Amino acid sequence: MPQQSFLHDWHNQTTLHPLGLVALIVLGVAVILLPRRLAVVPMVVMACFVSPAQRIVFLTLDFNLLRMMVLFGWARLLIRSELCGLRWKPIDTVIVLWVLSSTLTYNLLHGTVGAMINRFGFMFDAIGMYFMFRLLIRDWSDIASIARSVALISIPVALSFLIEKSTGRNMFAIFGGVPELTVSRGGKLRCQGAFPHPLLAGCFWASLMPLIASLFWRDARDRMMACLGLLASMTVILTCTSSTPLIVVVLGAVVAFLFLLRRWMQWIRWAVVGLVILLHFVMNNSVWHLLARIDVVGGSAGWYRYLLIDEAINHFGEWALIGTRSTRHWWTYGMGDVTNQYVLEGVNGGLVTLLLFLATIALAFAGVGRICRTIERPRVRVARSSKRRSLRQRFTLSQAFPRSAARSALEPSHVRRANLIMAWALGSSLFIHCIAFIAVSYFGQITMLWYLTLAMVGTLTPSSRAVWAFTVARPRGPTTGKSLDPAFPVCLIVPTRA
Repeated sequence: MPQQSFLHDWHNQTTLHPLGLVALIVLGVAVILLPRRLAVVPMVVMACFVSPAQRIVFLTLDFNLLRMMVLFGWARLLIRSELCGLRWKPIDTVIVLWVLSSTLTYNLLHGTVGAMINRFGFMFDAIGMYFMFRLLIRDWSDIASIARSVALISIPVALSFLIEKSTGRNMFAIFGGVPELTVSRGGKLRCQGAFPHPLLAGCFWASLMPLIASLFWRDARDRMMACLGLLASMTVILTCTSSTPLIVVVLGAVVAFLFLLRRWMQWIRWAVVGLVILLHFVMNNSVWHLLARIDVVGGSAGWYRYLLIDEAINHFGEWALIGTRSTRHWWTYGMGDVTNQYVLEGVNGGLVTLLLFLATIALAFAGVGRICRTIERPRVRVARSSKRRSLRQRFTLSQAFPRSAARSALEPSHVRRANLIMAWALGSSLFIHCIAFIAVSYFGQITMLWYLTLAMVGTLTPSSRAVWAFTVARPRGPTTGKSLDPAFPVCLIVPTRA
């Protein structure tokens, strides 16, 4: 993974093509002016069509165009007074702690101005993107709008990859950061478009496929868009000619089909854990040695990925406290790229940072589980009060069910099922990211997608302290179906802990 080469070639120098400047202005203004449900779309467009080598350097601080888009996003939140309404959740706390731990340990380890600037950029991306998405995304309709937009964007992206595949030239090379002549391996072209590496391009679209597929069950009008989006995404993945995206697509499809067995997921999870442990003790080598045997398209670096995990375990005492400055001495042939996000978290921030990163993932999966349970088996109770006027003053209709899956308790069954499938799709996307982390360390545009996925899960995860209200002329009890006393038309819906 040429991450270090990419950063070295383009950092600390302003690189701004006229087309990049136009894209920044047009898409930045669009972030401010578009409806909130579409405000995320310009960032996806920027990520797919402009290389991260396009940047503006101010006082040695690098602002690539995605970071500039984050500034436009926060400007929108301030101008349109959309900063209110954020319900703080455990995943928010863990993400903040993970970022702070990574920043502190990295600075203690390196102790240079360059290290401090590097971590400030990391904090800007993580905190800025995650909480911007948390404030912009509020309900299922917002996520559905993003899925439709991504499916539409995938079509021109796929066309650009097909052109690159047929000509061997990358049209996005005018922005810098990507080679003009498409890289080949084993006689096969590895297209990458505006992404800094073919593997990252493939993983980017592989992680979006479950969300695009969920549109098929949402609305009859969305089915054609879902099919076109899946076809275009698969085209991008195939033209990348990388093993990892193909593997994560297959595994993501397996997880998607487990939706039919979702009621037995607890048993399935423990069975998988038991199988992995059994393989570890039965095999002659460690279970992660299976990575060395994976080669789908030829020329895969599976052996190196196996060795990276093995050496990280062997050198645990070296990086566990606050990380390590270099891993080149782990191998006799001096390879220094850490193509594993989990290992990279430990190398850059020590064991505490790695555990916080794993806690973020665990809370995200737990959040998906709570969303699914709240939609599928909502538990509500109806409270009536003689103080009708005070209740109405306290709980207005505009406050009803602001951002939670608990609202599905009162929605039609077909809407609940569509939301349930979309929630499962979010879990599948999380799973794809987690599998991809074994084979690649994220940088460039795909980091935005990781924070977007976490933000969507964080927004929809029900809060155990939440109370919602709705008013109707003659309400019917959602639990019994019997009419309530019309003298008390205010009902409180209190979802229990999922």
